Amino acid sequence: LMKDQIIAQIYDLAQLNLERKVDLGPFKHTVDDALPLRKAALSVFATCLEKCPSSLDISSFMPVMAKALADVEDIQLQAHQVIISMCSRHPIPVVAAADSFVEPLDKTVNKKKGTKTGTELERVYEWIKSGLRVMIAVSMLDGAMNNRKFADFVHRIQNSSKHEPFLKAVEEERN
Repeated sequence: LMKDQIIAQIYDLAQLNLERKVDLGPFKHTVDDALPLRKAALSVFATCLEKCPSSLDISSFMPVMAKALADVEDIQLQAHQVIISMCSRHPIPVVAAADSFVEPLDKTVNKKKGTKTGTELERVYEWIKSGLRVMIAVSMLDGAMNNRKFADFVHRIQNSSKHEPFLKAVEEERN
């Protein structure tokens, strides 16, 4: 029951997209009605990973995680936590999916600051550091750096002066 019905629904909900445009006179606003469902689906997946991993087909969920890494900020941050936790519990599927993480992580760690200041700027910095934490956690797994696309990404970020202060901050957190 769990694997056939419930988990299949979780996979679908984690990828659900229900965006609609709301006309507010001179403005148009996009509303994502599926956002709470995607958040809940990732929470359920994270709980299942911890409590009943045998009920999951983790390899088939990796494309869902790659898509979550490219989603809105809240979903990305949640996906970062799930992947970091998977690194210690289920490293083989994470290593196998490492190349699918490159594009979304690259966008996250190269997030433009724009004209943000104060707390908005701090939020962008935390978002970047969260993406770097995932990159570091995955890069430490056996075999991850054998994936050329992922290894190139890691080396490019590690050699970037723009990312140096963020990498140092993440390293200090770990010590």
